[in-house]
Amino acid sequence: MSKTLLKKSLVIFFCFILLILTLACEKNRTNQRTFEEPKEDVDMDTFLQTVDLPQNFSVGFDTSKVKTVDSAKIYKAVPLEFDADKIANKLLRGEIVSTEISAQGPWFETEGKSFKEYLTVFDGGKSMGIDAGIAGGLSYSVYLNEEPFNSIRSELFANQPGPPDSIAQEWGYNLKSDYSSFTDLSFMGYEDVLAAVEKVLYDILEFPGLIVAETYSLDLDTMLEHYELYLKSREHFGGEEEEEITLTKDDECYVFFFRQMIDDIPVINVIWNGGNLTDSAADISKPSIQIAAGNVMPDTSVNVCYDKNGVRDIYAHNLYEIVESVEEKPLVSAAKALQVVIDDYSEILLASETIMESMELCYVAIPSEDSYQIIPAWVFCIAQNESRKDLTGSTKKPVFSYEFYVIDAMTGKKISS
Repeated sequence: MSKTLLKKSLVIFFCFILLILTLACEKNRTNQRTFEEPKEDVDMDTFLQTVDLPQNFSVGFDTSKVKTVDSAKIYKAVPLEFDADKIANKLLRGEIVSTEISAQGPWFETEGKSFKEYLTVFDGGKSMGIDAGIAGGLSYSVYLNEEPFNSIRSELFANQPGPPDSIAQEWGYNLKSDYSSFTDLSFMGYEDVLAAVEKVLYDILEFPGLIVAETYSLDLDTMLEHYELYLKSREHFGGEEEEEITLTKDDECYVFFFRQMIDDIPVINVIWNGGNLTDSAADISKPSIQIAAGNVMPDTSVNVCYDKNGVRDIYAHNLYEIVESVEEKPLVSAAKALQVVIDDYSEILLASETIMESMELCYVAIPSEDSYQIIPAWVFCIAQNESRKDLTGSTKKPVFSYEFYVIDAMTGKKISS
């Protein structure tokens, strides 16, 4: 090989190496993007017009409905404590016939002419001298003629907030979205029922400020449709034949999912998994905070069911009492939070449809040994199509898995796993 050709080959080789190093450095800088050197603030619509979304990734929510604030506080909080005897005296209508201390807290049973009531006031196991975990709430149920409220209705409606589970998607018999919201039922109008429920929550139970997160009017026609789907699912799995249930107008009811509000920001009411919290705005440098990646983080919810007989079920947990305001800081913009999610999913080869279904500013609780740090966070609901082809090669009805992608709204760092 001539010296001239060798020289040219070496030049080309070193240029190639330089190009590889430059691309690697550029990728490294991209992966290490932080909000210490933010881009110019833009609104989400403008941002989404300019950004390249990853393949199979889409935004499926109305950006104009995302509420934002410029700054928010961090709080120190503890589970809200309730006086069990006081609640029993104000809430229970029948004669108390039995009481005991359970692992969850004080328990009461009453009897009336045609009903029974059951009340447990959650105290985290304090009254029993143990750590039971559930605190800041209560469970209340009314049985009419020995029948619990839920009975068959628990099969025809998923009585929890958040996206549908796989059963609801595949079989449909407990799908919440089939029921309308804010719609009047025959026995009483929606607004009147909401007022009656709020009277119980605020005047009798003295709950802190709440807001309706989801509400559904369970009408007879839709329940009958769901019951048929329920029976078909049982036939498919070859289960034991069940006694046929007769549903009537008397089974219609309202269901409410409330959330606690702090400074006009809702507290998260769905389960999410904690991830890297070392960069969180919460003071997690203290050894009292024990959080591992993948740990289930606290959610706060108040669920109420109301039929023609009044309040039939209340389940509330993880209500908080603010004990200290730690600090107030500016929040990263909605567009910047969105950028974090998009950047993260750009690093993943998405083999199936992935939809960012919602985005919301919430307060989330970071637990410590004896309290919680309540911090503002951007919460994204991410749906991923998990459908698989059957043996014939046909694709079944789409079934999505859901996860919650949580970003500390003060630092712009992901804190979910």
